[in-house]
Amino acid sequence: MKNILLTFLLSLCSFSVLASGGTVVGNGAGAVESSFQQAYYSLEKIIPSCLAVIKCELADDERIEITKILSIVNRNANKKDRLVFLSEKLNPGFFTTGNSEVFRIAKTFLNPDAPIYINTDMLYKDDGQPAIKFQDIVRILVHELGHQTGIEDHASLDILGSKVASYSEDSTFYYRYKIEGEAAAVTFAVTNFDRPVKSTFVVFNWKDSKMQDLTGSILMASSCAYDSESYAGIEVTNGHFSFNYNGTLSFDAWVNVSCSESFSANINVYRRNLRIDLDSEFKLMNMTVK
Repeated sequence: MKNILLTFLLSLCSFSVLASGGTVVGNGAGAVESSFQQAYYSLEKIIPSCLAVIKCELADDERIEITKILSIVNRNANKKDRLVFLSEKLNPGFFTTGNSEVFRIAKTFLNPDAPIYINTDMLYKDDGQPAIKFQDIVRILVHELGHQTGIEDHASLDILGSKVASYSEDSTFYYRYKIEGEAAAVTFAVTNFDRPVKSTFVVFNWKDSKMQDLTGSILMASSCAYDSESYAGIEVTNGHFSFNYNGTLSFDAWVNVSCSESFSANINVYRRNLRIDLDSEFKLMNMTVK
């Protein structure tokens, strides 16, 4: 088995450093803004899996709609201004949409190429902590993307967004390590989908730092055992924390790699050990998959 050591350069590992990030006007990008970026790109995995399973409970018309939404997500994947973060306080009236609601947390237009505007005034509590969770962000994005397919009705998009968000949340396990004297916890969020193929994404977060998506690094380090095999899926399970000899914290888990034999189409599953080391300040330091 290969023993692959990846040294994390935090400036490269942050999820916000992608081909397409968001545009921020007024306020600097923070943890919740980063979560919006993570959620948008996660839709590329969440939606196909939701379409492939019964428990997502999509009606026939919802399946048609969510397929259109997936197409919009994919066609705009490389746009830098896909998500635009604005302050309502600095742009009075921008997020006012009607008498039934004072301000919206997000808005867009009935155009698949339009940006999705996020109201930064509603992302954080007074103490600076996030005001919304990841599944709420998924729901919001599905709703806004639904408008971009041409649907104006808010109620139906709220229902569709809630179904997709609930499915994503049910597929996610949060591994948290509470630090004494700190309100926040060191968190690894691991999401596994069984359909249409086994897929995973692993995200690290600590305090007010931006989410850091580790999925690509784990995939690169988790190759099949033989040249005659091809990658057929992956999942990360059995996560837990441990301490190193020097007292620093590590996150350990199993990486189950599914590989298809070219000559028989049989699926072989290889279990690898994932270890992610944090430094004394609980920042990502290195990772091994062996």
